[in-house]
Amino acid sequence: MEKIGLVRTRDGKSFLVPFILITSLFFLWGVAHSILDVLNKHFQDTLEITRTRSALIQAVVYGGYFIMALPAGRIIRRFGYRTGVLTGLVLYGIGALLFIPGGRIQSFEFFLLALFVIGCGLTCLETASNPYVTVLGEPEGSERRINLAQSFNGLGWICGPLAGGFFLFAGGGDVTTPYAVLGTVVLCIAILFSRVKLPEIGREVESGQAEASGKSLWRTTSFTVGLLSLFLYVAAQTGINSFFINYATENAGVSAQEASVWLSFGGMGLFMATYSGAYPFTFRQLIRV
Repeated sequence: MEKIGLVRTRDGKSFLVPFILITSLFFLWGVAHSILDVLNKHFQDTLEITRTRSALIQAVVYGGYFIMALPAGRIIRRFGYRTGVLTGLVLYGIGALLFIPGGRIQSFEFFLLALFVIGCGLTCLETASNPYVTVLGEPEGSERRINLAQSFNGLGWICGPLAGGFFLFAGGGDVTTPYAVLGTVVLCIAILFSRVKLPEIGREVESGQAEASGKSLWRTTSFTVGLLSLFLYVAAQTGINSFFINYATENAGVSAQEASVWLSFGGMGLFMATYSGAYPFTFRQLIRV
């Protein structure tokens, strides 16, 4: 019986490089989200804003998701998933680099603008990457590929508070450096994406999926209930993570940096474990090329 790797097709074609690039995006948007929970406490202290106002940090990022979701879908439908990924990377990189002038201006509103741009970029990335990673190999391996990619999203959620806590609490409140590095890395990956040959999801796949059901998604109970469940889940997750450092410093007697470590390995570590433990695959399938 012929052995087929996780990212290798029956005819011997390997999608290892595209898969690695796509998986790196899952890591990068995990970092982008989890570092926000450190920014809340940092801006409260350095810009002397209230907790209510600092909650705008998460609001503008997820507001970017709400506003950009449909345009991202149109971009992907008209120009393809590759263009969707590149659009997301460019917006993400620009938003991150806006923290460089933001560090000089020290304006909370300017930081919110930068985060909104990042949120729009993340919307394009998530909309394109989740279905895209499923076609980088044989169809029977699609669930394992997306699960493996999402486990790196969990790793990004762990690294975000660690990096943020180091630079913002132990590094003298340096908000520019982590975002400058992040923006540079993201734009470099965008350049790689523009030069690497990537497979495109054909129209026949999209049309086949669209015609699988004869009625609108909004009339499908599983979709509407699932949408509500996701809304409540994200709201609960964001509410807890956003003010965890505040709670820990005020009630557990720990420093903000130590609280960020707790958030990283405790909360985000468990978050990653839920992804990694969902399927009992091994990395041998990935390297069998």
